Amino acid sequence: MVRVVKLIKKLRLFSLETGYSPSEFGEGDKFGKIMNLLRSLLTIHSLFQRKSSLSHCLLSSIPEFSNFGKLFKSSAPVELTEAETEYAVNVVKHIFDRHVVFQYNCTNTIPEQLLENVSVIVDASEADDFAEVASKPLRSLPYDTPGQTFVAFEKPEGITAVGKFTNMLRFIVKEVDPSTGEAEEDGVEDEYQLEDLEIVAADFMMKVGVSNFRNAWESMGEDFERVDEYGLGPRESLAEAVSAVINLLGMQPCEGTEVVATNSRSHTCLLSGVSLGNVKVLVRLQFGIEGSRDVAMKLSVRSEDEAIGDAIHEIVSCS
Repeated sequence: MVRVVKLIKKLRLFSLETGYSPSEFGEGDKFGKIMNLLRSLLTIHSLFQRKSSLSHCLLSSIPEFSNFGKLFKSSAPVELTEAETEYAVNVVKHIFDRHVVFQYNCTNTIPEQLLENVSVIVDASEADDFAEVASKPLRSLPYDTPGQTFVAFEKPEGITAVGKFTNMLRFIVKEVDPSTGEAEEDGVEDEYQLEDLEIVAADFMMKVGVSNFRNAWESMGEDFERVDEYGLGPRESLAEAVSAVINLLGMQPCEGTEVVATNSRSHTCLLSGVSLGNVKVLVRLQFGIEGSRDVAMKLSVRSEDEAIGDAIHEIVSCS
C-alpha cells in the first residue's frame, strides 16, 4: 500500500508539471482510470485499518478480554444461520497470541418477541487445544436491533491450533404486545441450534504482499528453508488445486501467480504472509498435473522462524 501512495504522489506531480487535472479527463482516459483505481485501493485499505482498530477497541473495553494483549487478526463474518430464519447469527473470529474470541452478531427478526439474557453455548469437544475462559452474554435483543455476545477460549501460545465448535443460541423469550410495544414480564427459556464453526490454519495467517518476491525470497535466506513434495490426489484441474492450497494457507498471492493458464500442465505460485507472532513467511508452490488428473506439488517455505515453516508443511501434509 505504501507503493500505491507513492504512485499517487508521482501522478499528482505529473499533473502539476503538465497542467493536466484528473478531473478534466473523460471516462475512457487511462490516467483518470488509474487515479480512480488507486483512490479506491486507498479507501479499501483505510476501511480495513479502521475496522481492525474498532475491533481492538471493542474487545479491550470488555474487562474479561482486556488482558489478552494485541489483536493479531479478525476474520470476515461467518454465517451460522440460513437466510430468512427467526434469528440471524454470524460470528467474527478475533485471533490473539494465546486466545481466540468469538463475537456472535445476533439479530432478532420476529417483531412480537423480545430476547433477553442471550448467550451462545459452545461445545469445544472437537477442539482439544482450546479451553473456554470467559463469556459475555447480551442483556437484551429487541426486534431488528443487532447485538453481540462473546465467548473466549485460551489456546497454547504461538501455535496453529485448529478445531470444530458446536454452537447453541440460548435466551429467554418474552412476547411483545404489537399495539403497545411492551414486553410481558415473564419469559420462557429457549434454544436455537446454530451451524458449527471451525478454527482453521488460515485464521493464524495475515495476507501481506511483497513488492518483489524474488528479492524478498533471497533476502529471507536459506537458514530456515524447508522443502518437500506432496501428492494432492485427483483434481478437476490444476487451477482448482492451486486455489485449494491458497485457501488452505490463507496467504497473499504475489505477482498474479494465482492465475493458471488454460490447459497448463505445470504452474508456479508465489505466496506471502505474516504468521501469528508477526513472523514473515514466503512460500513457493510448484504444481504438476498428470493425464490421470493426479496433482503433485513441491512446497518451499522460507520464514523468520523455523517452527512456522514446519507448521506450514504439517498443515499441507495433514490436509
